[in-house]
Amino acid sequence: MLDWIISISLVIFLAWLTWLAHSKIGTIRPDGRAQQFPWRLVMIGAAFGIFLVLIHVMNLLGVSTGPENAVFGRR
Repeated sequence: MLDWIISISLVIFLAWLTWLAHSKIGTIRPDGRAQQFPWRLVMIGAAFGIFLVLIHVMNLLGVSTGPENAVFGRR
Protein backbone atom coordinates (compact mmCIF):
# COMPACT_ATOMS: atom_id res chain seq x y z
CA MET A 1 0.00 0.00 0.00
CA LEU A 2 2.89 2.33 0.75
CA ASP A 3 4.19 1.81 -2.80
CA TRP A 4 0.89 3.10 -4.21
CA ILE A 5 0.85 6.14 -1.93
CA ILE A 6 4.43 7.08 -2.81
CA SER A 7 3.86 6.48 -6.54
CA ILE A 8 0.68 8.56 -6.71
CA SER A 9 2.24 11.33 -4.62
CA LEU A 10 5.28 11.36 -6.88
CA VAL A 11 3.13 11.57 -10.03
CA ILE A 12 1.20 14.49 -8.54
CA PHE A 13 4.41 16.31 -7.56
CA LEU A 14 6.06 15.71 -10.94
CA ALA A 15 2.93 16.84 -12.79
CA TRP A 16 2.91 20.03 -10.71
CA LEU A 17 6.63 20.54 -11.43
CA THR A 18 6.01 20.02 -15.15
CA TRP A 19 3.19 22.59 -15.08
CA LEU A 20 5.35 25.07 -13.13
CA ALA A 21 8.28 24.70 -15.52
CA HIS A 22 5.97 25.05 -18.52
CA SER A 23 4.52 28.27 -17.12
CA LYS A 24 8.01 29.70 -16.48
CA ILE A 25 9.41 29.03 -19.96
CA GLY A 26 9.80 32.24 -21.93
CA THR A 27 8.96 34.60 -19.07
CA ILE A 28 11.16 37.36 -17.71
CA ARG A 29 12.17 37.99 -14.12
CA PRO A 30 10.72 40.91 -12.14
CA ASP A 31 13.94 42.89 -12.68
CA GLY A 32 13.56 42.60 -16.47
CA ARG A 33 16.30 40.08 -17.18
CA ALA A 34 15.76 36.68 -18.79
CA GLN A 35 15.34 33.54 -16.70
CA GLN A 36 18.69 31.89 -16.02
CA PHE A 37 17.29 28.61 -14.71
CA PRO A 38 16.90 25.84 -17.35
CA TRP A 39 13.13 25.43 -17.10
CA ARG A 40 12.91 23.42 -20.33
CA LEU A 41 15.32 20.85 -18.91
CA VAL A 42 13.31 20.69 -15.67
CA MET A 43 10.11 20.12 -17.64
CA ILE A 44 11.67 17.33 -19.71
CA GLY A 45 13.12 15.68 -16.60
CA ALA A 46 9.82 15.83 -14.72
CA ALA A 47 7.90 14.38 -17.67
CA PHE A 48 10.45 11.57 -17.92
CA GLY A 49 10.04 10.97 -14.18
CA ILE A 50 6.27 10.60 -14.68
CA PHE A 51 6.97 8.03 -17.40
CA LEU A 52 9.24 6.04 -15.06
CA VAL A 53 6.68 6.11 -12.24
CA LEU A 54 3.97 4.90 -14.64
CA ILE A 55 6.20 1.96 -15.62
CA HIS A 56 6.63 1.23 -11.90
CA VAL A 57 2.85 1.33 -11.41
CA MET A 58 2.44 -1.12 -14.29
CA ASN A 59 4.86 -3.46 -12.50
CA LEU A 60 2.84 -3.05 -9.29
CA LEU A 61 -0.26 -4.11 -11.22
CA GLY A 62 1.51 -7.29 -12.33
CA VAL A 63 2.27 -6.39 -15.94
CA SER A 64 5.72 -7.72 -16.79
CA THR A 65 7.90 -5.07 -18.40
CA GLY A 66 11.45 -5.27 -19.60
CA PRO A 67 13.47 -6.43 -22.59
CA GLU A 68 12.68 -10.12 -22.06
CA ASN A 69 8.99 -9.35 -22.71
CA ALA A 70 9.61 -7.22 -25.77
CA VAL A 71 7.88 -7.88 -29.10
CA PHE A 72 11.13 -8.77 -30.86
CA GLY A 73 12.59 -10.66 -27.88
CA ARG A 74 15.96 -10.38 -26.21
CA ARG A 75 19.05 -11.01 -28.30
